Amino acid sequence: MTLSAPVSAETLARLESRLAELEARLQHHDDLESIKKLTRIYGYYLDKALWDELLPLFTDDCEIEVSALGVYVGKKQLETLFKQILGKGPAKSGPNGLLHGQLYNHMILQGIVHVDDDGQYARGRWRSFMQLAEFGKTALWGEGPEELEYRKEGGKWRIHKLHFYRTFHVPFDQGWALAKSPKGGMRSDFPADRPPTEDYDPFPAAYVPPFHYPNPITGRFFARVSSADEESSVEAPPR
Repeated sequence: MTLSAPVSAETLARLESRLAELEARLQHHDDLESIKKLTRIYGYYLDKALWDELLPLFTDDCEIEVSALGVYVGKKQLETLFKQILGKGPAKSGPNGLLHGQLYNHMILQGIVHVDDDGQYARGRWRSFMQLAEFGKTALWGEGPEELEYRKEGGKWRIHKLHFYRTFHVPFDQGWALAKSPKGGMRSDFPADRPPTEDYDPFPAAYVPPFHYPNPITGRFFARVSSADEESSVEAPPR
């Protein structure tokens, strides 16, 4: 019987290093998939105004900014934003679910997610395309990109920040070709904790929300530097 030659310390160290690298890559892949799944689940709950299912997907100290409404901070304010403002708009919803004749579709598309090296924080950019209606009364189109930040808590990913940028929000029968999108503003009845972080006009104005990621070829971060049609590349994204 022949015995295998013992593995050298150098070979063993190399194998351990390779194993650690593969484990890190697998964890990174799992984190990406978990975040993408979380965001899609958020979209499906939002479609049906399932607020009590949606709220646990966010961190307790979450920050949500929707167009010009301002920044809402914390779970209680998040509940106010969804149930009292977004859920009471042109396509009204019930306390936890749509009512007969209501449509509140939000298609969450084109996800680009980046996880930090420590695996505890991530950022994503998505696009939301909306169909909103109350049967026999009103129907609306809506669209816009949104930047999200995620945080891992207790081994599970949650949404920490969400910033939706309205591109357009127009009546169905006029569409974005004829109707001008309203800019909106802060609510006095359900006030935000902070004013909007950015001042811009929706379509037909042209505005490019800042990207959290660099150009994959040049390594530069694109950013608009003024309200005019002036663009530049910067070294790092806003944090």
